[in-house]
Amino acid sequence: MTTTPVTGLIAFTIDCSDAGRLARFYADLMGGEITGEYPEYGYAQVTARDATLNFQRVQDYARPEWPGQEHPQQFHLDLRVSDLELGVKHAAGLGAAEAPEQPARDSYRVMIDPDGHPFCLCPPRD
Repeated sequence: MTTTPVTGLIAFTIDCSDAGRLARFYADLMGGEITGEYPEYGYAQVTARDATLNFQRVQDYARPEWPGQEHPQQFHLDLRVSDLELGVKHAAGLGAAEAPEQPARDSYRVMIDPDGHPFCLCPPRD
């Protein structure tokens, strides 16, 4: 088994048209609670059963169609790494690329998987 700098999954982030509304739905559905709601950023967070779901509003959101692929499901993963630069190198070695736009390069790194899906590498907690 190979050693990897990824130490855990932080959260699952879901694109949507209304973050607060969808967070309330999932909090109720899963018996969880809204642990963060930031309407000014179009962002909300739910914690339920040791899982964290984040919801982010996206402009011109296209509702996924199931099982069709005209508007496929959209998401990204936030992954904790033991060392941010080592994590970036490890992901790149597996075929990922750093996204051209980095909103907070020193806080986390946005990567693109080989299939085009974004995911974030996040450093250890202080």
